[in-house]
Amino acid sequence: MPTSPPDRSATVWSSTFIPSKSPLPGFGTEGYSVAWVDSGTERLQVVVDGARPTPGTTGRLVDRTFDDQTVEMFMADDR
Repeated sequence: MPTSPPDRSATVWSSTFIPSKSPLPGFGTEGYSVAWVDSGTERLQVVVDGARPTPGTTGRLVDRTFDDQTVEMFMADDR
């Protein structure tokens, strides 16, 4: 998996909540959200770090490491 530049901006196109345990160790034990985001160059499906965002929410893509797995996640901007 390629590593993304830090703090790459993104805007949510759509999102959904998954009401089951996340496959990522220690994350989303009671459910988690995924979002489809536009990064300016591509549309990606990513895990959300935080509450489920609404379409149009702006934020950034960040890398998080769970055990030895690096995952690109969406973090919403502070409002």
